[in-house]
Amino acid sequence: MHIHISPRWRQLWLAALLCCWAALAQASNKPALWLAQKYPGGLDLQQYWVSEKYDGVRGYWDGQALWTRQGTAIAAPAWYTAGWPATPMEGELWAGRGQFARAQSITSKATPVDADWQALRFMVFDAPATPGSFTERLQAIAQFVAAVQQPWVQATPQWRETDEARLMAQMRRMVREGGEGLMLHKASAIYRSGRSGDVLKLKPHEDAEAQVLGYAPGRGKYEGMTGALLVRTVDGIDFKLGSGLSDAQRRDPPAIGSWVTYRYRGLHDSGKPRFASFWRVREEGMPPSPAAELASTP
Repeated sequence: MHIHISPRWRQLWLAALLCCWAALAQASNKPALWLAQKYPGGLDLQQYWVSEKYDGVRGYWDGQALWTRQGTAIAAPAWYTAGWPATPMEGELWAGRGQFARAQSITSKATPVDADWQALRFMVFDAPATPGSFTERLQAIAQFVAAVQQPWVQATPQWRETDEARLMAQMRRMVREGGEGLMLHKASAIYRSGRSGDVLKLKPHEDAEAQVLGYAPGRGKYEGMTGALLVRTVDGIDFKLGSGLSDAQRRDPPAIGSWVTYRYRGLHDSGKPRFASFWRVREEGMPPSPAAELASTP
């Protein structure tokens, strides 16, 4: 018996298979990082350090090499990491506010370009292998930065806020100036892998990932282009994602099988995101499922 498989489903199956192969290849190198939860409000802020949430590429220095959060090796120039200690450090490879695409492009190249890397700062925000509280690890970070004496290696500025009104005002100011939001680290917390309420992110919007399944044709001024991406979330929710796409992306949309990040404001009763807007292509590939992240949390 001959079973006909449509080209579209064959393409989706192949994309899923490639994602699985990529995930297996990265599994052995994927660092066990501390992941943030959404800021819930109503906390005793005197127990937390506050810093800017950088819109860059998260980098993990294992003492010998740089890795992304997903376990992909980052090909940094030898001079960039020369003299870095054998102690693991975690930071953001950052090209400045609003420059995520540039940072992503620079760090994704198999052959690094020196001139490009000169524009990247490594903003160190934790020392995963250093024992003690977050406050104590900040001292280790200061020693690391002082020892390497490289202007592109900087300790992430940390400060305290006394009340929620001031915290929210700082977040709004940061966003107006082109930042993404704020991070909060509990001063007494030891480093742990997985998601934890001891590290929090505060942004004016939520974001999540979805896989591109297909395209809806454009109408009116978008005739002949992509009107919306047909996407599916990691929870299996399908919806159309059209807002936020540039004209260039409508002419040449993200490939079927690729993953994209979108912003939204809350969920409908159906589980679909409200006011969803395309943000960017997720170069890291498939994100971990909520179940997998919960399982990785001690």
